[in-house]
Amino acid sequence: MIEKIKEDTSLKEIMETHERLEKALRKYGFDTCCAKMASLKDACEKKWLDVEKVLEDLNRVVEEINEEERIIIESQFL
Repeated sequence: MIEKIKEDTSLKEIMETHERLEKALRKYGFDTCCAKMASLKDACEKKWLDVEKVLEDLNRVVEEINEEERIIIESQFL
């Protein structure tokens, strides 16, 4: 299970968690090359983005990934 993302999570940590989260970050135009050590909060402030909205979007992806994993695990026991 992937833990919810927090505003102090670094872009690098988010990207390394799952490829779908990396894609979600790229859609916001974050510099995922040179600024990946920045926290999500700092990266949002630099781009004038609402960190709460970005967190909500990223954590929705986390919930989807976790639900898919739960279904796969449950289906193995059927």
